[in-house]
Amino acid sequence: MDGHKRIAVSRRFFVLTVAIAAFYVPLALNYTWPLFAPGLSRWQDAVNTAINGDGYALGDGSVESVRHGAYAEHRMVLIVHTTLAGIALALGLFQFSARVRARWPAAHRWIGRSYLALMSVSMLTALVFLYLTPPAQHFIGPAFETQLRALAIGTLGSGWYAVYAIRRRDVVTHQAWMIYGIALMMTAPLLRVIWIGIQPLIPQHDLLTNIGVGSVILGVAAPGSAVFAFMLTQQPTPAAGVRCAPRWTYGAALLLAIAGSLTYTALVLGLPAPIPHSLALFHLVPAWLTLAVAVRGMVRARAAGDTARERQWRWLMWGFAAAPTAASLYAQIVPPAFTTADAVLAGGMDGPVIPITVAFALVVHAAARSQRHTDDDLDEPNVLAVA
Repeated sequence: MDGHKRIAVSRRFFVLTVAIAAFYVPLALNYTWPLFAPGLSRWQDAVNTAINGDGYALGDGSVESVRHGAYAEHRMVLIVHTTLAGIALALGLFQFSARVRARWPAAHRWIGRSYLALMSVSMLTALVFLYLTPPAQHFIGPAFETQLRALAIGTLGSGWYAVYAIRRRDVVTHQAWMIYGIALMMTAPLLRVIWIGIQPLIPQHDLLTNIGVGSVILGVAAPGSAVFAFMLTQQPTPAAGVRCAPRWTYGAALLLAIAGSLTYTALVLGLPAPIPHSLALFHLVPAWLTLAVAVRGMVRARAAGDTARERQWRWLMWGFAAAPTAASLYAQIVPPAFTTADAVLAGGMDGPVIPITVAFALVVHAAARSQRHTDDDLDEPNVLAVA
């Protein structure tokens, strides 16, 4: 993909992200108001009801039916979390404006500091809420809680690591982990888009089941979106001594993906009713789609003779190929209190994040190192001139 086309795709990707965030932020700010003033409406429920009806939005199997008591009891913690998360997400998106960074660097820094403070308090209050309340009484409950904990910790970790990177003047790493953190924060609006929008397609599911569907999708899509956003915004510098991998590595990655997919499918098919066996597809489809994108990028880079880019896509290919296997393995190491169903669902929600994030970290590290070497080479003539 040439530079102009990459920029165009990147802009469309950003516009879509902003549109989804703009849909979510008012819903987040309003979400806890009815807990303090029962006569007020919750806009999220109003949108869901308008599209899918009262039964789906507020009836049996809805969030309201199983979590109202916990929300009401801990409404002060919840309002801090939801309000600050909405504001932090809105601020965080401004950090990706090249115009703001170039023209108003002080504004960029203060927006970043504000985002970091609000995000940190929001994620910490999320962890407090999860500690104080038991999982939802639904088959997705325990697994979904593990994902929520992981999202809060991952968002905190990526944000503060981005600060550490910029303190070391490592712009590439800073931007990469900011992208990753925003991708994790975007799971909240994306999950709402999924559970509201998917119900007409699978009307037999209740709302909480579709939250499980969305959570399994986002187990791949959340880190995957960070990967692709980074690849769209970065032009790798040539790296000396980097060679294309042997072609057999493509086949090895494909075999790993097939083996993991069959294993995770078998685990899901062994789950009892009322857990729908179609949940396996909501992991496998995004896993194979992201793998296909990575393979396409690798093949195109190889054909162009761009060995640095080919290596990046190769590492990402292995991360996506390992996702189904990671989902299967994660299901074996979850807490002993989990049932088999809890473990398998947690595997689909959390397992894929591990190899995808490892691959992302490798790509970012290599890109940052290449950029440092390029900067050193550009500075060298100036040093000689001064000498």
